[in-house]
Amino acid sequence: MTGAEALVAPLRALLTTLGTGVLPPGGPVANLDRAATVSTRAGADSVRSAGSLAGAWSGRGGSAAATAAQSAARDHRRSAAANTNSATVVTTASARVGRAAADLQRLLDSFARAANALGPALYSVEGLMALLPVALDHVSRGIAVVTKTQDELRSDAANLLAQSKHHAPKTVPAPGKRGTAADPRDASLAIKLPSGKVVHAPNVRAARAVRAALSQRGVPYVWGGTTPKGFDCSGLTQWAYRRAGLELPRLAQNQDDAGFRVSRAQVQPGDLAVWDGHVAMIVGDGQMVEAGDPVQVNPIRTTNLGQGFQGFYRPR
Repeated sequence: MTGAEALVAPLRALLTTLGTGVLPPGGPVANLDRAATVSTRAGADSVRSAGSLAGAWSGRGGSAAATAAQSAARDHRRSAAANTNSATVVTTASARVGRAAADLQRLLDSFARAANALGPALYSVEGLMALLPVALDHVSRGIAVVTKTQDELRSDAANLLAQSKHHAPKTVPAPGKRGTAADPRDASLAIKLPSGKVVHAPNVRAARAVRAALSQRGVPYVWGGTTPKGFDCSGLTQWAYRRAGLELPRLAQNQDDAGFRVSRAQVQPGDLAVWDGHVAMIVGDGQMVEAGDPVQVNPIRTTNLGQGFQGFYRPR
């Protein structure tokens, strides 16, 4: 390995680790597309069956059979939509990796041109010293490309997870159980907002954190405050999640380290909105709770006194 090659080795390692983004033939996208096609056909068959039953089978038995066929059709349509959406997310993620790989290759080519321009001086200590800042710049830009791609892929992964939860089959009550109380687990996810509306968190920990944060409405703002005597923004979210069993970093701009990025469309109760120097907690119904003066509930926003918005994050 020449001196110039050693200088740019980290950039080449990034490209090797990243991969090409090219999906194999017959891979996940093809399988998801096939599954969507099968579900679509099955849904159409169920619709036809429901129509046939409605005309040929009367009475309670016929009505129940038709209802079951219609329910099966809805499930198949949901399955087809989930598979199609998942295939789209995977294809998008693959394209992201491909673009990042192309960017890294362009950086390698750019460095190679800079090295070749030195001519024979490339093999001298002076030449390598002149090339060093160029290498550092190119490696730094390569790291930025990979970091950006990682953030985008985290969002894609969160999208897939959200879709899987949204399209999960619903539990059908056992005969004779209709109208009975809801599953206690569902009650543990319920959050009553100040408006009186009830929303549901994605998990018990998030529900507990949101309830804890909402319980502190009216507490005054105190710089550096971390207790119910007075909170600053990150003190409130840290305290609330600590009550739920999760320890968040102390500083607002670092609390995204405890989770993964989600898009605005995917936010759920318990997610954090993080700025360079502020943090708030999503509570649902388009609102968030934050340590203003005092702790209060406000509509979700992405601006805050000119601070840079880092994004929405879901603690894990």
